[in-house]
Amino acid sequence: MDIKERIAQANQEAVRHIIDSDPVWTGIMPAGEAVNGLEDRMITHCGPPIAYKDMVELHKRGMRNACLFEGWAKDTEEADAMLKAGDVKVVSALDHNTVGAGAGIITKSVAMWIVEDRASGIRAATFPAEGAKFQGGFNGWGIYSPEIAANHRFMREQIFPYINDMLQKRGGVAVKPILSEGFQMGDENHTRQTAADMIILKQCCMDLINMDWPSDVLKTVMGYFSQTPRMFHCLGQGAARSAALAASGTEYSTMVTAMGGNGVEFGIKVASLGDQWFTAPAPYLDGRYTSSRYTKADALPWFGDSCVVEAAGMGGLAAAASPITSLLRGDKLKESIAQTREMEKICIDKNHNFPIPNLDFDFLPVGIDIRLVLKTGISPVMHGGNFHKEGGMIGAGTARAPMECFRKALAAFAEKYR
Repeated sequence: MDIKERIAQANQEAVRHIIDSDPVWTGIMPAGEAVNGLEDRMITHCGPPIAYKDMVELHKRGMRNACLFEGWAKDTEEADAMLKAGDVKVVSALDHNTVGAGAGIITKSVAMWIVEDRASGIRAATFPAEGAKFQGGFNGWGIYSPEIAANHRFMREQIFPYINDMLQKRGGVAVKPILSEGFQMGDENHTRQTAADMIILKQCCMDLINMDWPSDVLKTVMGYFSQTPRMFHCLGQGAARSAALAASGTEYSTMVTAMGGNGVEFGIKVASLGDQWFTAPAPYLDGRYTSSRYTKADALPWFGDSCVVEAAGMGGLAAAASPITSLLRGDKLKESIAQTREMEKICIDKNHNFPIPNLDFDFLPVGIDIRLVLKTGISPVMHGGNFHKEGGMIGAGTARAPMECFRKALAAFAEKYR
């Protein structure tokens, strides 16, 4: 068998891990138990590995706030000194079985939602949405206040144990059917999960009501389900991450298994090259701002790991499913369809689980191939929120993963398999 045949066979094996995955929301547990290799006095961050001293200020602030949240430091000055001295480790979330969405701040006591791919037995852990009032707050944006800390403790102690009980009694919640139905109702499952949020509430509603809970507990838990924007987003990321972890290590495969940025660098991983990172300067997003006072000068380059969903065929690859999301960026339906059709040119296969009405029920592309990216000159499109340098969301848009990442990855592939 020649090298091309080996690659083709390996890529089919790798992409089947995504297509045939069976992600299930199985439970909730502390990050110290859920995230493989997460030690005491360790903080995860988004994107490829980066030293504390080299982080953008927003990220540094998140690291310091994590020290306050865990009680490792009494103030930001002490936290800064600890981080500079290496007394607290900072590590890439994507070097573990988790996802650093936004700033990607995860420490041992953060409650994590567990998504298990029952096809492979591999599980991923993602931090949950922080409720209607504090969405994005600590984990996603690195923001800390006594109110945010109290909200985290309240979720961990007063909401999530009850949801976990429901999940155990129910036997988990299958994620893929919700993704599939959401795609047909206008979600692309990166920027928009409006339909998926409603579907999971409908699916779990009777299970929640039938739990033997006091009425105030039921009201609180139902309030979290019904009022938390983009609650489903973490489950979509968990589904993507667990499937990609199953594909990682597939010899001879040129399929992308991870993507993420830290505001300085952007990086990718490739199935056959394991945990190696291939990096380039992080790209800026193009799109619309929430106010005319914002410009590119206010924005951070790509910041976050939520584009793991693009590596699993969602988000930017699924633009045709969600013209309303494209409208946020200033595009029309025809541009959304064209974007998905363009992404087909760099993907290994199509995912028969996800037929899309706007494509005449054709299927979404899946499995980004580094060779096809370089051959066509087409880089993957990623949907995302635009972060302000000082924190907070100032718009929505798209970015292209840097071509240099793919050039470096193919050179490493050639070196390994020559």
